[in-house]
Amino acid sequence: MASSQPANYVHLEAAAEWFAVLADKPVSEASQLAWQQWLNEDEAHRKAWQQVESVGTMFSSFQDDKSQQSASYVLDNTSLINRRQLMKGVLGVTGVAALGWIGWSETSLPRIASAWMADFHTQVGQVSAYDLEDGTKIWLNTNSAMNRSNGRDYRGLSLVTGEILVQTKASSDSRAFSVSCAHGVIRSGVDKTRFCVRQLSDKQTVLAVYEGAVSLALLDSQLSKTLYVGQEVVFNAQSISDTQPASLLYESWRNGLLIVEDMPLANFMAEIGRYHYVHFNLDPSLADLRVVGTFPTHDMDLVLSMLSKSFPIRIKHPLPWWVGISAA
Repeated sequence: MASSQPANYVHLEAAAEWFAVLADKPVSEASQLAWQQWLNEDEAHRKAWQQVESVGTMFSSFQDDKSQQSASYVLDNTSLINRRQLMKGVLGVTGVAALGWIGWSETSLPRIASAWMADFHTQVGQVSAYDLEDGTKIWLNTNSAMNRSNGRDYRGLSLVTGEILVQTKASSDSRAFSVSCAHGVIRSGVDKTRFCVRQLSDKQTVLAVYEGAVSLALLDSQLSKTLYVGQEVVFNAQSISDTQPASLLYESWRNGLLIVEDMPLANFMAEIGRYHYVHFNLDPSLADLRVVGTFPTHDMDLVLSMLSKSFPIRIKHPLPWWVGISAA
């Protein structure tokens, strides 16, 4: 497939290549001069360099295994009260820049703060399972957070950000099991259910049901809907989409896989990118290629290899946190 390779894409690829050259110490004087000449040739080069540099700032520290282990240790071994103190310190001393990498995934700062203070949370690439006292099993997907939320008439969870898969069992507890999120409340009865709730953005949430039936009530509307096994909807606080077949994608991640039935390549790269500290620079001419298959969430090299065998694409990986994908 031929590609026009839009100027912005080409400039970003060139900037990433130069970043890799300058990061490989020692850098020769000739390379430094050549880079400076390239930078001064066009204002678009400067803008592309600034973009790559900002991505590098966000992701590079997380590529180091020791840094990742250290970050995970701090978060996983800190009490809720101490996490709140830590969050105040981060916001007060280092400001938004310290959390800039999370902003890359379009998460608002208030939600970032809430995620840090949540009862349960996962890091990028981490999937955790929890067994609740009533026999309910919860899977929390990458970069997600939730709180316990129990009351007189209900038992359940509040999804702060990200995605959860819930499996309830038949219970003698008359209280409904509920999951609240930014746009509504999902409730299951006393029968066994399995369903996924994912906040796609600040504006939309998806609900997919794989076993039993659940009810959905919106926060800012009187609208409600009952979903049965094999059904899926997208909703916000005021509206609910038409019912669609439940995508296997929203259940397969608990096993470390992404079952993709028919997804544009641009959407797929964003999906796999949720599990890695990496930026995919995709040639826009490839965005609408249709992806079908089963892919591992945590083996990015294998995923890229599978894609290169299915599509006429060329993959460059000049930096640990930068992958360029162009037409072959």
